[in-house]
Amino acid sequence: MKRFENIHNINLIVYAITLTLYITIIYGMLSQMVLGAVQVILAFVLLGNWKKLFAKSQTLISIYFLIVLIYGFTFMLSYGYFKYDYMSMISIFIIPMAIATYFVYVTHQIKQIQNSDKSIQKLNLTTL
Repeated sequence: MKRFENIHNINLIVYAITLTLYITIIYGMLSQMVLGAVQVILAFVLLGNWKKLFAKSQTLISIYFLIVLIYGFTFMLSYGYFKYDYMSMISIFIIPMAIATYFVYVTHQIKQIQNSDKSIQKLNLTTL
């Protein structure tokens, strides 16, 4: 469906902008917060289309939500313990970007799965 392709394209554009802004470090950090918000909103849009998705797509989205919830709870519980060391930098910048990269993979896979289903449906209609 075009909807899933649009979701992937939006996700990919915001992700690419964030990576590009990391050249200036500070703007990359700020952009990462926008990326996180956009990705969670897109994930809820995908959740709203749950019945239109195949089981593999549903599994990928479920894993994404599980990772986000675990990271979010861990971040909230350890918020007062952050120091300015390498572990803090990893947990504030590297892990969220890894989660963002996984979500780009999820939206790409959903786009591929949905497009392959559309081509199969066209093939079935033309053979009738």
